[in-house]
Amino acid sequence: MSCWQIPCSSPPNPTSWSFCGHGKALVGQKQSLQPIEAQIESFTHDGRGVARVDNKVWLIEGALPGEQVSFCQSGKRRSFNHGVLQKVIRPAADRVVPKCPVFGICGGCALQHVNLVGQVRLKQQFLVEQLARAGVLSEEKLAKPITGPGWAYRRKARLGVRLVPKKGGILVGFRERHKSYITPLDTCLVLDQSVASLLPGLPALVESLSCPSRLPQIEVAVGDGGRVALVFRTLEPLLKNDLLRLTDYGRAKDVAVYCQFAGPDSINCLHSPETPVLHYGLGAGELRLEFRPTDFVQVNSFVNQSLIAATLDGLELSPGNKVLDLFCGIGNFSLPLAARVDSVLGVEIEPRMIAQARANAALNRIENAEFECRDLYGAELAGWRPGSFSHLLLDPPRSGALEVVKSLVPELTPLKIAYVSCNPATLARDAAILVDHGYQVDSVQIVDMFPQTAHIESLLLLGRK
Repeated sequence: MSCWQIPCSSPPNPTSWSFCGHGKALVGQKQSLQPIEAQIESFTHDGRGVARVDNKVWLIEGALPGEQVSFCQSGKRRSFNHGVLQKVIRPAADRVVPKCPVFGICGGCALQHVNLVGQVRLKQQFLVEQLARAGVLSEEKLAKPITGPGWAYRRKARLGVRLVPKKGGILVGFRERHKSYITPLDTCLVLDQSVASLLPGLPALVESLSCPSRLPQIEVAVGDGGRVALVFRTLEPLLKNDLLRLTDYGRAKDVAVYCQFAGPDSINCLHSPETPVLHYGLGAGELRLEFRPTDFVQVNSFVNQSLIAATLDGLELSPGNKVLDLFCGIGNFSLPLAARVDSVLGVEIEPRMIAQARANAALNRIENAEFECRDLYGAELAGWRPGSFSHLLLDPPRSGALEVVKSLVPELTPLKIAYVSCNPATLARDAAILVDHGYQVDSVQIVDMFPQTAHIESLLLLGRK
């Protein structure tokens, strides 16, 4: 019998010890010392194994479907209990040793203990379960997953910052898994290397400022060519000497530096090696999209290219089509669409994103793409004539597009719908409504935008029955 042992027989403090990725300790999780053995049946949306023992549901950190494991109780809720892995008695075929030394503590990743093929399989299984439960999918509709590099892919992130004197001063990194504490990072295997290389020097930089305890976050963004921008978010305006220190840092590291002490209007560029700082190309370089470090962009440039291609192909477009692109952002889908159809209307709730989308259309000399700012969750959905658009593209946030699918789609009756989702639960909810409105699922595929994490992106294509 194969057995993977977590070294837990004699921890220094048994009440505060639990499994992280490499058998290290997580502080602050009380647990029962009595081990429980179980077969892992399925997987949660955030990467925990699910087992049933004596009619109780257990969510077990570090366990994978199909494994026989031993675990200890680490928490109790009304409808389920928390467990933490102690021993893998029979490991899954896809289990691997995590590469990162803080995996299991850091909340940036949840699936490093699974190979990439296995990660996609788990995500696909969870997506199919959600859609099947909603009654909108059979497995023959599954298309080949969209995948890309597993490491050093992430070009956008928000790093937590905290002053913790007991741990040596300023900590910079992602938040701990299921906690608000900061995991200090001196490198990161999923971040673009242009950003990861800056991590070791950030704590000292923050500590040199006059208000290190009043700087809770650094937002990082990377454009094509490895150009980096850092946004230092503070709870109060910085002093002149602080601004000079950040400016000097930007010059020394050849990165753009911004500060922001309140809402979006308070952001201020302190140093920029070039203007505009950030951009990315689409296609074979025929499109250039510029963006600000605080704009939403897809974090994985390689997978984003493949997603756009799959979406445009799946919509089965022709030159006379008119497309409505809702939640359009800076034009990530709208501008490539414009080359294939008669016209595109991109709609977004955030005025700054619409301004950037219009600027990108002008930059690329695209005249058949227009952009509007509207509330996509309320009364402003009204006003488009039935039949105004032949195709509809949706790329909503995690909350989904409930008002759109309930009220707008029945009015517009587009021939084809492409729904790009970052939340299987809201996708299943919205897809069920679309099916009730006379649509059928043509295909669905996993879009592995966030390898090593439990985040599930997908593309659902629907057509009129």
